[in-house]
Amino acid sequence: MTIHELDLLDNALDSLSEALSKFEEGDDGDHKAYKFAVLHLAHFIELIFKHHIASKHPLLIYKDPFSKKLDKNKTIGLWEAVNFINNEAPDTVLPEFRKDLEWIKRLRNEIEHHKFTMDVPQVRTTMGRLFRSVMEFLEEYTEVEIEEHIPRHTKDTFKILSDEYEFSVRDAIRQAEEVEEENPIDYSDDPDAAPVRLECPECGHLTLVVNEDSGTGYRCTFCQNEESDELPANCDICGISTTVGELVYWENEMEQVEGRCYYCSGRHHADKDD
Repeated sequence: MTIHELDLLDNALDSLSEALSKFEEGDDGDHKAYKFAVLHLAHFIELIFKHHIASKHPLLIYKDPFSKKLDKNKTIGLWEAVNFINNEAPDTVLPEFRKDLEWIKRLRNEIEHHKFTMDVPQVRTTMGRLFRSVMEFLEEYTEVEIEEHIPRHTKDTFKILSDEYEFSVRDAIRQAEEVEEENPIDYSDDPDAAPVRLECPECGHLTLVVNEDSGTGYRCTFCQNEESDELPANCDICGISTTVGELVYWENEMEQVEGRCYYCSGRHHADKDD
């Protein structure tokens, strides 16, 4: 008979590895994988907190360590672990961190015991925030070197989740890709069709996408910029398709701003004369 056995820390790390794998699958388009990423991450957080408490004394993870007969089938839960940690070092688990813990605990319970609804962008964002909060806790209050235990195939996901900027960039690119997928363009039918996605001149990422709530019709999913010289435009005189950067703007006799192309602005004749 084959026996598979994990101690408290190894069990936590195993759940973290599974959470990273499922998060990556979700990032690759399999949204139902986020369900399992939530379950595994919640399990990891509870176990890693228990491991921290057990490092103080192994009996502290049990419900009643002072009873005459210790029941090792009853261990403390997440909130008891959080209370212990905050009693040990006040404000270790700050209200924002606790709010995210309440979110994942609630969603985990819904997944395990009833029907559930996941807002995928919220799941991604909150999981990323939770992950970084737990990593900061481990770095400051424990001697656990998490990165040493991360399997090679999930290293990239681990590093992205650990870095708030990189995570935000990846999230913005993912949103831009989704907008692009939802708005396919067949240039064989319309060679002059406006692009769905452009490089943002403000942040440098390929995240400037069509957005009906924007004044320009485009908005960056990373930095929220709405401007670019590469945005599609039309000459107000002849109607030719061009870009914002190719037009020259001035007020006409009606005090309205007009955008004129190379030919309608007179630049063509000026260049000929030169």
